[in-house]
Amino acid sequence: MPIRPPLRENTLTFRQMSDRRVVPRAVLGTLTACLLLALAGDGPAAKKKQVDLGDWIAGPIRYVATPHETKTFKKLKKDSDRALYIDKFWARRDPTPETFANEYRQTFWERVNEANDRFLDSSKPGWKTDRGKIHILYGPPTRIEEDLHVQTEASASAGQGMIRWLYEGRPGERMDLNPVVVVAFVRDTGGEYRVTYDPELTSIFYDPRPMESEHEATVDRFLEAFGAPIRSELSVMLDLGRMQEVPPQAQVFLERVETVESYETHPIDTLVGRYVRPDDGHVVVVVTVDVSHVPEGSFPSVLARFTLADDPARQPRMLGEDTFKVATTGDRRLAQARMALAPGRYDLTVLVVDPNTAATGMHRSTVVVLPYTPDMRLSDVQWAAEIEPLEYASLASHDEAFHVGPFRVLPKFGLDYRPGDTLKLFYEVYGGRPPYTVAYQVEGREDDGRWVALGRPSSGEQSGAAQGWELQTTSLWPLGEYQVQIAITDQDSRQVETRVPFHLEVAEDADPAE
Repeated sequence: MPIRPPLRENTLTFRQMSDRRVVPRAVLGTLTACLLLALAGDGPAAKKKQVDLGDWIAGPIRYVATPHETKTFKKLKKDSDRALYIDKFWARRDPTPETFANEYRQTFWERVNEANDRFLDSSKPGWKTDRGKIHILYGPPTRIEEDLHVQTEASASAGQGMIRWLYEGRPGERMDLNPVVVVAFVRDTGGEYRVTYDPELTSIFYDPRPMESEHEATVDRFLEAFGAPIRSELSVMLDLGRMQEVPPQAQVFLERVETVESYETHPIDTLVGRYVRPDDGHVVVVVTVDVSHVPEGSFPSVLARFTLADDPARQPRMLGEDTFKVATTGDRRLAQARMALAPGRYDLTVLVVDPNTAATGMHRSTVVVLPYTPDMRLSDVQWAAEIEPLEYASLASHDEAFHVGPFRVLPKFGLDYRPGDTLKLFYEVYGGRPPYTVAYQVEGREDDGRWVALGRPSSGEQSGAAQGWELQTTSLWPLGEYQVQIAITDQDSRQVETRVPFHLEVAEDADPAE
């Protein structure tokens, strides 16, 4: 079916032009803005403005725009700003930003046109009907059951009956929906087909056919005798309510990355730390992502998914962009969120989308969460860019971004330092009987591979679980490989040890003459 120009969205004119000639996205936005500025200019022509982009969000777009996007767009006063916003709106949803064509946008308007062509038995445009909305959000069903004569309570006075759409295999790849979703439309007294939440009409076992003979199939007789399993009204309302929401961009986005091999991404730096929450003993997994490549003033879209490796259903646990918080340290911007996870082996996928260019960064790794034990042990030991005690004890938290107990901690990416930098380590101690004796020993690696202790170990007594350590290096330290040995002993002489490596290197931008 040919694609017709969308309702009130004149920016598609340039999209159609681009099919014949490649035009950079930035130029596209500029051309659109210039056209709209001309339309908004002074003179007689301005009084007959052909395009009113203020109505754009009130059209079919309202089905896929988030509440935040709708609110933001309504605040825009100039068509030039609206045109640029529309371009970024589609760019955020482009599954293949490396190509000029935006498949999401094309599919959306194809479905709008199909809704207008197919649902002509309404006094409204097809896209405004209940069937049009579901079609635009999820496309055509895998199966349609139609009975224009069945009588339902809602259709009794209208004289016609019901249409059922069956979506098999979780529509829109949404894991929060049942494997098979039935959307039933009944004709109301005005002749309009509307979504019904009747659990009987939306049951996959519903059969409107009357009993025709005593020789029906065995399954039919069984269902007649014992009753078909009908889902609860609450379950139906949840499924149909979700079907009429904007499909979660996080889920659709991640599922597409899993299945489309041609999806191009660039690697992103990601750190994972595991800490034990003291109030309930649950392991909190902290995900920190380097988002320095996203320009200052733009909030990156950061999504993270944990999937239990041995879970047959592969039910994901999601950290959406609204849960990530951003902080700046030096020349780096960090985004961090956290989640309590049960013991197990998890596949972690992290995506970062630049809202300005739609360029996508990706990280994959495996995270192992061990079960709680009373044995003495350490959390993950991490190098830190900043460690600051919180001003008030009431602010101590394992759930707030960049907080670990009574400290605010901004992790450091990489093991590389320059002579003169300050080394900072952070971790927590679990189990044992405090106070603890904590000792640190710096060791350097010789050319023959031996590790040699440098100076005396520093030690002290600590009573809390959270531990921070700093050491100022000097310009006299030789370049090479180092490690810090940490040894902790409790009051019952139980001990735990670990070693944390780091490197001293010359900065890439350093002057060789210095």
